[in-house]
Amino acid sequence: MFDLNQLLLKAKTFFRSRGVDFIRIPLYFKDISRQYTRFTRKLVHRNPEIVDEIWPEVQPIGRTARINCTIAKLKDHEVQWYHKDSKQVIAIGESINVDNPRIGSLKKYDIRVRAKGDRHTYMLVINRLRQQDSGTYECRVAIRNTAQGTWPRKLGELTVQVAPTIKLGDTSAVLQVDRYQNTSLECAAMGIPEPNITWTRSDGGLLPVLPLPVAQYRGKKLPLVNVDIQHMGVYRCVADNNIKPPAEHLAEVLVFHAPNTRVVQNSVGQAQNRRFSAKLECIVRGHPQPTVTWERMVDKGRFLINDDDKFDINKQTTDNQNLKAMEQWYSLKVKNVQANDFTAYYCRAGNRYGNHSSQIDLFETTECQGSNCPSLPPSAGSLVTLSTMLLLLPALVSLSLHV
Repeated sequence: MFDLNQLLLKAKTFFRSRGVDFIRIPLYFKDISRQYTRFTRKLVHRNPEIVDEIWPEVQPIGRTARINCTIAKLKDHEVQWYHKDSKQVIAIGESINVDNPRIGSLKKYDIRVRAKGDRHTYMLVINRLRQQDSGTYECRVAIRNTAQGTWPRKLGELTVQVAPTIKLGDTSAVLQVDRYQNTSLECAAMGIPEPNITWTRSDGGLLPVLPLPVAQYRGKKLPLVNVDIQHMGVYRCVADNNIKPPAEHLAEVLVFHAPNTRVVQNSVGQAQNRRFSAKLECIVRGHPQPTVTWERMVDKGRFLINDDDKFDINKQTTDNQNLKAMEQWYSLKVKNVQANDFTAYYCRAGNRYGNHSSQIDLFETTECQGSNCPSLPPSAGSLVTLSTMLLLLPALVSLSLHV
């Protein structure tokens, strides 16, 4: 059984043997507390401290980052660099604590120490920056025989700038719409800092947005309003965050519509029976891509032309500055033009939305027409005249001197 009176008696005996009056025991403990506080303050005053802020570091990918930590009263304590994102102690003192591969002539990590008075600056150098190097770095001083939670520490941020890239899975490539529909194009990009998105048309045309069409539009999503045939073409989105190079993506807008045909020349001339050819050209636009055929008028009827020894049908595959967006250039070559070839020809295009045709007339001329005509030698009469002038030239000069 616990005896309180016996305990108090033992306490009185203990404190009196040390010259302390039992009544003054609370004052005794208060004095011990003051001495302990003074002692701990002296210890804290002697402990190292991080005296300056660690300024944020911003560098492009592939460059070098330098993060500084300045400590006063360091003495024989150790400075550590800790990457909070990867949860790795990068360096202890001047030694690198992680895998430190050589990249070219440099190591990935390096520690540089600069001392001035009682202050030591530990610089963490990170070469050939990668995106995963970004994040929060902690500078801390490991004080011996103290809990880690009481160590002096400060944080610094490293931002690794990354050039933009387009996220193809979230970005429009080909957009097919009906006429007069409202729709949109998307351009998703990533980079550090976050890139700005700018839209333009490759042909320099206006973007059909509200309230008025514009030549340039900013934003991840490009809203297209009341889309029509003239809005078909290639749209360009550019992602830029001032880190070179910017990223670019092309998206194609296709509008379902019946074909339209137009001719390069509505009449073409050529001489007959001279083994000359005539070239008839037609430009076609439509979506889905129309089927193009050629016809000719024979005895007041239109007959289909086949690609054979007489006729050569081609689709031009090279770029042409005369073409508008989504147009295709077709040609019909009439070989060895004869008298019965002079008639009307028709370029005809059709898809599930309709048909359209344009007429070209082939007529007779007395001389060869076109870029493939042969170069004719001078006539005999012109040769005689030239030689006669050369023979008479000395006489004409002498006559002029005597006049």
